Amino acid sequence: MPVKIKQIEGHQFRAESKGVEIISGRIDEDSPYVGMNPGALMAAALGMCTAMHVESYLKKENINYDGIEITVKNAYERNPPRAKEFTLDVKVGGDLTEDQKEGLLEEANHCYVGNTLRGTPNISVNLSLG
Repeated sequence: MPVKIKQIEGHQFRAESKGVEIISGRIDEDSPYVGMNPGALMAAALGMCTAMHVESYLKKENINYDGIEITVKNAYERNPPRAKEFTLDVKVGGDLTEDQKEGLLEEANHCYVGNTLRGTPNISVNLSLG
């Protein structure tokens, strides 16, 4: 599933995949920022992926609950600039047994985005002109 990024104007870009678009950035330093910044989008992807696994576990185990809320916190390094740690606080409205809590946390750690970040993927950048 490729994601295509195109410049709108200045420092503002549009990402598109499967007909869905996200806009991030700003045209210049005097214009307002639009959308989440790329780092927040990465944290959001991790949190949303984890939430989907949590919901799947609750459904599979027939556990009654009243909502899922996940807060993603990042710790940063400056040289090189990067996120060095993510902490996800998962809140589930309802009562779970200790076994259910353990199963839920195990499933929460199986998300694609989290597995990718833990795996230190290779990143290649290719250039074409024209």
